[in-house]
Amino acid sequence: MSTRMKRIGAVFIAALLGSGCGPSADESAAPTAESGRESVPWVLSARVEPAPNSVWTLTGTVRSRHEIPLSFRIGGEIQARLVDAGAQVAAGDVLFRLDPRDVMQQRLAAEATVASARAEHENAERERERLGDLLTKRLASEQDHDRAVTAARAAEQRLVAAEATLEQARNAILYADLVAPASGVILDVDGQVGQVVSPSQVVARLAEDGPREIEVQVPEARRVDLPTEATARLANGAGPAGGPASGRVTLREIAGSADPLSRTWRARYRLPKLPRDPGLGTTVTLTFETVRETSMPIARVPLGAILERGDGPLVWRIEEGRVAPEPVELIGIVGEQAEIRTDLAPGTPVVALGAHLLLPGQAVRVLER
Repeated sequence: MSTRMKRIGAVFIAALLGSGCGPSADESAAPTAESGRESVPWVLSARVEPAPNSVWTLTGTVRSRHEIPLSFRIGGEIQARLVDAGAQVAAGDVLFRLDPRDVMQQRLAAEATVASARAEHENAERERERLGDLLTKRLASEQDHDRAVTAARAAEQRLVAAEATLEQARNAILYADLVAPASGVILDVDGQVGQVVSPSQVVARLAEDGPREIEVQVPEARRVDLPTEATARLANGAGPAGGPASGRVTLREIAGSADPLSRTWRARYRLPKLPRDPGLGTTVTLTFETVRETSMPIARVPLGAILERGDGPLVWRIEEGRVAPEPVELIGIVGEQAEIRTDLAPGTPVVALGAHLLLPGQAVRVLER
């Protein structure tokens, strides 16, 4: 409560005490006009004010539009680590390298399998051709010829399978080097030299160069009416378009389900192009303004104006020196103000202090706030 309110409250209490210290019935048998005026209580009044739009904030961080988890396609022991967290890399740069001995041996085995399958296929083809000639001369049966044809086809398919295995072995040698899929910044590194990793095990994370976004966690109560635009203020002062450290951002996506632990929804807002990079992880405050849409106007009055006597909240409307009850619907409390739904027009005077002492139609003396 402000100093002025405290002073006004002190005057009001003094007036109440003064009105209660008048002469008793024994001392004054008939009240005079002056004593009658002294019995009219003082009240502190305030004006009904239209409630502003709801303003609230969320704190988030600057993130890259695409953050890529990096992992090997094959398993093995890390032989070399060629990058550190925070390093700027280009697409195609080698980041990690596995021990290639196992994949080299796999390629040699696959090459030998292909050579064996090719020899078998060639032999089966020659046998098929020989039996075909004998069949035309009536020196071999059709059954023997059919078996030779089937064996040749099987040998051909075994050769195809062996060649595919060899291609996989050659690819595995390439997969022993983990390369950057795009240009960007290494966010963190988990893989270490000597560590044995399995396929798809994440060893680093890459933040791809390009658009930056603001990630915030939206509470459940704000999820339904989440505004699509907000004002962003960056902590490091890198404002959009070269201006101050604030600007408008727009919603790009919001998670389809809540986080099972925090029960919040992850939302991302597009950050406009900045004159300088704000830095990944920079703290950002998003300010939202929710427009009130309701059939009955929402107003604000001092918290002391609300009276509850069991029949619902009400305020005392002051009209021509007398008070009248006005039922209201209490929406919420903001600081020392109460937000209400009411038909009272903005500017209508109401009792702000001393509401609990009044009766309908009672005359009052007004001390304006």
